[in-house]
Amino acid sequence: MTTRTWDVKEQFRFPQSFGVPMEIKNVAVTPQCEIAEKEDIVQVVGIYHITCHVKFEEGEHEHHATSEFTEIEDLDLQGEVGYFEYAVPMSIEIGKDKIKEGSKPTVHVNHINSKPTQQMAIEIGWTVHCDYDEAPAPAPTPTPTPTPTPTSVESFVDLESPNPAEPMEVKNPSGEEFELQFILDLDDGYSKLSFPSNNVFVKQKADE
Repeated sequence: MTTRTWDVKEQFRFPQSFGVPMEIKNVAVTPQCEIAEKEDIVQVVGIYHITCHVKFEEGEHEHHATSEFTEIEDLDLQGEVGYFEYAVPMSIEIGKDKIKEGSKPTVHVNHINSKPTQQMAIEIGWTVHCDYDEAPAPAPTPTPTPTPTPTSVESFVDLESPNPAEPMEVKNPSGEEFELQFILDLDDGYSKLSFPSNNVFVKQKADE
């Protein structure tokens, strides 16, 4: 369950003929609302219905017009106590992705308080609680593991090289290397002598 909470207050003024408001005898605030669903939001619309008894005393006060006050013209006066009702508009919006599917938000109020003000008016305040079942968090999408692509690399390595990791350089035989290969390929009737590469190559004809 998730609860959103905020405070609301309203100030009221009355005709001078009623006198000066001195005491709030009792006050009640009742939310009356309905649920309206739109494309991507859930909207709670309605009113906060206020009922209040105010005690007046004789006296005059300056009456300054101001947008901060709500003017109450119709008062049911019984002796020194006047009774009035008033509806404060209500509009609450909640994203559909925040509310569990199939559930609906509810609204209630508490901490209702009231007092006369220095402007010869009264102030009524209350705390609003909007409760709703929160939608479960979406499961995280697993990140696919990339499949390694097999590669085949062939290289010929000279094992006698100082650095075996380096491929051996292959060259076509030329010069003295060619002559050595020629001697080794001679037909029978010739003697074949092999010497280290740093010596002179020697060829002898076989004895006839």
